Amino acid sequence: CRILCRLLEFSASSHLTRRLIDEVLTEAEELCCHSFGHHVVQSVIEHGLEKHRSRVAAALLANPLEYAKHRNASYLIERALNFCSRDDQESLLRLLAHPGTIVDLALSQYGCYVARALLQDKRTDVQAALAGIRSVRAQLEQTRHGQNLLFDLGLSSVSRAA
Repeated sequence: CRILCRLLEFSASSHLTRRLIDEVLTEAEELCCHSFGHHVVQSVIEHGLEKHRSRVAAALLANPLEYAKHRNASYLIERALNFCSRDDQESLLRLLAHPGTIVDLALSQYGCYVARALLQDKRTDVQAALAGIRSVRAQLEQTRHGQNLLFDLGLSSVSRAA
């Protein structure tokens, strides 16, 4: 996996690298959740060609809520919101940036990272999402990830959980 990541970092536009990544991305959906494969997908998002980023975005768009809550794939959703094309970013936002969905993500151990990223995006209705998060504050206070999210959002006076 590290070799593929380095190839993407240093020679993403090489003909052979393009062909190799084309082949790798035939399994994009599975790689997004794989313990090591998600690192390759992250490198594609950050360093790959636009056609490859678009292929990853298509995989993530197949079930964005499931990926957003997954241990390995949640980080890919965050990266896609920053590195994929504007159209792909907006497609993800249309599916994930609803206040109720953001609350659902906030309650999830790994989804809370995506919720935080969505709340930092100026295209999200932050006030409506924060109102929803306030409504489940008691639930969030019961988990370490919830406590950290509340603290980061300025909704808790208690310091970050260790």
